[in-house]
Amino acid sequence: MSELASPTPARADRAIDRAVDLMAIIGFSALVVIAFLTMADVVLRYLNGPRVPGLKDLNEVAYAIVIASCFPGGLKKGNAVTVRILGKALGPRTHAALDVVGAVSLLVFFLLCAWQFVVRTLLFQADGRTTSTLEWPTAPVWWLVSFLMFVCVFVQSWVLVDTLAAARRGIPKSLDEFEG
Repeated sequence: MSELASPTPARADRAIDRAVDLMAIIGFSALVVIAFLTMADVVLRYLNGPRVPGLKDLNEVAYAIVIASCFPGGLKKGNAVTVRILGKALGPRTHAALDVVGAVSLLVFFLLCAWQFVVRTLLFQADGRTTSTLEWPTAPVWWLVSFLMFVCVFVQSWVLVDTLAAARRGIPKSLDEFEG
């Protein structure tokens, strides 16, 4: 899509791309660290050595952050599961309208998820919930996950604006990205 045809400023679009890519890189890097620690733990246990201290507690909290950090990038890049057969069969205008319905549905889904993560986090904070072994407080982790879910809401809102602009031109967003 050319910069002139884009309904959103290209500079902001690139900044969002860089930010969500950085979040995903940090999340995947954390996953690699957890994998190496898990491998070290298994090897140490096999050799009758001591376990990696705190690994169970780290796993209790880290996976939520790792997974949530990858959602914004997937949304921005359009990696959501879509079924385009009906849209292609009914023509480009209907296809574009179905893309809008999908983008709105995904926005509502992430808005509901973000809201429920905040509710869950408030409960964890009020209960003073901690990890099972080292008793690390879990609320800060869930606040970060809640924040990442609201980042998803922002990113999906941005995607919806682009999808609406493509629909106004009568071009499905999936096809609009390959033009220009």
